[in-house]
Amino acid sequence: MATSSSSRVPIGTILQGKFRLSREIGRGGMAAVYEAENIDIGKRVAVKILAAELITSRVVRERFLREARAAAAVRSPYICDVYDSGMYEDRPFLVMELLEGESLYDMMTRVRKLDVETTLRIATHTARALARAHESNIVHRDLKPENIFLTRDEEGALLAKILDFGLAKFYEPTGADARSARLTREGALFGTPAYMSPEQAKGQGEVDHRADLWALGCIVYECLTGRTVWNIEQGVAMILAQIAGAPLPQPSKFRPDLPPSFDQWFYRALHRDPTCRYQTAREFADALAEALLANPAATLPATPPSAPEVPGLSSPVAALSSPVASETAPSASAPSDGAPPVESASSSSHPDPRGPAAISVEPGTSPASSSRAISFLLLAAALALGSYAFWLYFLHPPTEDAPLTLASSASATAPPVRPSADPNAIGDFESAPYALKVAEGQELLATDGKKALEAFQEAFRQGSEPVARSLLSHATVAVDEAGAGCRVTGIARPRPFQLDGPASRPTIASTDKGTIVAWADTHQDPRRRQAFTVLLDSAMRRISAPVPVTPEAHTVREPKLVPAQGRLALVYWDEGGKEPGLYARFITAEGKIQSPARQIAASRTGANPALAPAPNGEFWAVWEEPFDGANDIVARRLGPELDPRGPVVRLTRLRRPKSGPFPPRTPDAVVAHDRLYVAFAKDLGGQKLQIMIQSIALTDSKLATGLPEKRRGRRQDDEFVGTLRPVSSGTSKNTEPRLACFDEGCFVVWDDEKAGAVAAFVDRERGPLWHREFSHKGNRPAVASAPGGGLVTWYEGSRLRFAKLTRDGVGEPSALTRVSGIQPNPDVARGEKPGEWYIAFRDYEAAHLEVFALRAEGP
Repeated sequence: MATSSSSRVPIGTILQGKFRLSREIGRGGMAAVYEAENIDIGKRVAVKILAAELITSRVVRERFLREARAAAAVRSPYICDVYDSGMYEDRPFLVMELLEGESLYDMMTRVRKLDVETTLRIATHTARALARAHESNIVHRDLKPENIFLTRDEEGALLAKILDFGLAKFYEPTGADARSARLTREGALFGTPAYMSPEQAKGQGEVDHRADLWALGCIVYECLTGRTVWNIEQGVAMILAQIAGAPLPQPSKFRPDLPPSFDQWFYRALHRDPTCRYQTAREFADALAEALLANPAATLPATPPSAPEVPGLSSPVAALSSPVASETAPSASAPSDGAPPVESASSSSHPDPRGPAAISVEPGTSPASSSRAISFLLLAAALALGSYAFWLYFLHPPTEDAPLTLASSASATAPPVRPSADPNAIGDFESAPYALKVAEGQELLATDGKKALEAFQEAFRQGSEPVARSLLSHATVAVDEAGAGCRVTGIARPRPFQLDGPASRPTIASTDKGTIVAWADTHQDPRRRQAFTVLLDSAMRRISAPVPVTPEAHTVREPKLVPAQGRLALVYWDEGGKEPGLYARFITAEGKIQSPARQIAASRTGANPALAPAPNGEFWAVWEEPFDGANDIVARRLGPELDPRGPVVRLTRLRRPKSGPFPPRTPDAVVAHDRLYVAFAKDLGGQKLQIMIQSIALTDSKLATGLPEKRRGRRQDDEFVGTLRPVSSGTSKNTEPRLACFDEGCFVVWDDEKAGAVAAFVDRERGPLWHREFSHKGNRPAVASAPGGGLVTWYEGSRLRFAKLTRDGVGEPSALTRVSGIQPNPDVARGEKPGEWYIAFRDYEAAHLEVFALRAEGP
């Protein structure tokens, strides 16, 4: 397919103010892959951007993002990490781990047969990846050598990683050599059927995680013998016919050094009855190690003899240090279906792993039996082709989601089909029996945690819906791990239950009408990313339809609710459309639009806005803008109706390091003590940042004019309005400071690559007094103030935690709930009662990014 030049993104483009594209790595019919740099921390990443000509296809867009979210939901060193996602001119993109090396498919085009040690290492790593995915109820369903990437770990040993789930089939290398022209004769279907399990080939609904183990068994056979299990030169119909009934080949016939125990392992791994196969990835891997190491000749050498050097790496792969798991699996069963192994189903050999082969007949087989066998295969082919067509066009038509399924157990059935419903309606989907039980559990949580869990468990039993599963797991941590004097009294999944597209970082506020939660997504119009609000009741249940509160906007990012003297403001960035820029408006206590949107800045390039209400009813908007290739802090004064009362003024002109990248400043701002405080990250060069706090008296005349234009010929020192002081050391990487102030001073919190989560106290008179690590493994902290102190909340491991803040330090932490993956900072707001806090956060739910919120009585 010829690629439209409009699909190409200019090198040097910065996506979402963070990822700078440096070169194109590959391009396929659906997307392009770029190497990029996270300019926050200097980390190299891979960015995959959907082709411009496909953005009008909602199916393609949803498939592109949903499959990536499935991979992102699973954290494993053996799975290619998905770090982030976003939009570039209406085109979704994914930010992923940048891997150096080659795919297993590429290796097998160069090496006919892999040695036992290399094969065992690759299979073990892949099995570990599958085990983690299966624990998260995610089935890959498209495992093949192209989706297994070979690189190296920190010690130089061979490391196998599963590529992003389902996405590998969308991409090709940029080169035009023969290997790059990947199996185009049969399209995207050709490569996949060779690794399909019988239940997949028949279009059965009960495909579960054991289909992945079948595929891995095929891959192990191919690594060791240099041949695919089935003859694939006769087309899809013949492949499916062989899967349906052809005898399995005997591995040791093509590689005599393989022990008989491996033959038995192979027959069990590819048993046509899923209940007779290995039931877990761990059992699969343990049995494989036992089978291969049963051969004395398979004793592991210091370096695998045939382990080839991976392209892009400087030395050969290291030996497998300990391939045998601590527990051994039961002995392998007899050959599949009780049939003896026959050579006739064997296939092609390398160097081209999909190369030509003929169906051979064992010596001594009579012509009559050969004729009957061929007739049987042709009949089976016709039946299989019909089954495959039915599976493809009826069970999985092109308008449906990508080939990912969820499995709750070894005998899981296909997930129930949800009825179509208006996502803005209340009562249709959420009046289902399980949803009523969810609502009951939400109401009970404030008074009886044990009974609340029972209600959530009953909700989950009534259909295994993702919403019920999520709230059950969140509530279980909240009830079972509550700290002394702290407890969760409410938990919410604010969006309509049937929504399963990705959501942005949520924001939360408490009003006299209830709790308002806001976020941004594309559920109303896939071409427009809007901010929505909902109102929650006292049990944290949704009692309003989602309200689109940015109807004029095109691509909303960074929405933030800001309480201000009995009113509620929403500040957000619109980075698309004809009038991009920073906007703010008031919304009502019910979460509805109250005032027109005011444009604060007409800019596509700004980022990280903060809106700080002042005691006199005015506001200060603070954000960062690029100047000469690096960002500085700017601000604008707003009136009581969010109307601009002056120009955009520049608050800093910081000395720029000699070389980039130049990370964002990520400012946060508060008006307190008759001053405007701004916390941000200062770039010291060498990928080192320092957290700074800027303090400007509201009466300072320079606050109205900002810094003057730079004079030529002068040495460039840091210039700033007011005072500027460090609150952290300058020896490590710090990101995203958050700021909150109370009567005695201000708290600044941030996370540090070396020190974890850190807090600092800035006295209103004396300036910074201390900064301390309070969680060595903590990250993404948020902070809010209260009389006499404040509260900090952060992620640590798989938990969301919080603790009290005073001028003396950080109190004892308490676990609130669980969170998986890498998520943005939570949002925290003070409740109506003393010691009551509301926290909104994002988490994975059935492989998509979902909005959650909770209410807690804190320290």
